[in-house]
Amino acid sequence: MGRFSRAGLVAALVLAWLAGPGPGELCAQARPAPLEMGVRSADRAPLPVLGPVLSSAGVRRSLEAGLPVRVSVTTELWRVGFLDAQVARHEWRASVLHDPLARVYRVETGEGEEFTASSLEMAELILAERLRAPLRPTREGRYYYLGRLEVETLSLSDLDELRRWLRGDLAAAVEGEGRLGGALGRGVQRILIRLLRLPAESFQARSVVFVHPG
Repeated sequence: MGRFSRAGLVAALVLAWLAGPGPGELCAQARPAPLEMGVRSADRAPLPVLGPVLSSAGVRRSLEAGLPVRVSVTTELWRVGFLDAQVARHEWRASVLHDPLARVYRVETGEGEEFTASSLEMAELILAERLRAPLRPTREGRYYYLGRLEVETLSLSDLDELRRWLRGDLAAAVEGEGRLGGALGRGVQRILIRLLRLPAESFQARSVVFVHPG
């Protein structure tokens, strides 16, 4: 009877697994997307919405270790046609750094604004509120917006920041030029970041197609 009960229990668990996701999976599915792209009805401007961009385990560990985290959102305006064409592009940047002595997170935007947050959730709220994408169509047509979010420890385009955290022979290897330009420089930095196991996450979002009357 005990053997039959165990077999019945296993069968019930298998059926439950096949029937659908468990409570933990449902919670994961309900988690807000890191980036969503909407369209403002009044003037057809983009409405990029940031979600929990600092919540991943890798990003949290980087901040706790005192490493700066860069957040960038690139918004592109595309015109629908036989071949879709990019009309305009805007990049918004910000950085987040944990201050363990003051027990706060310091948020700085590319516009030079500086804020202090007492928690990661508040830092994410500041990022979401300060995000701007000043784009909009100027001629008649059908359009959509593409958004790309990148969250990374140490900017791929900033060797000064990278050098600050590198040590030993690896630091000596990148001494000399202040910056590495072009695709080669970015490729070298990507390799260094992967070797150091520093997190770099990327997400994309697209708006609905909308009509601009011109």
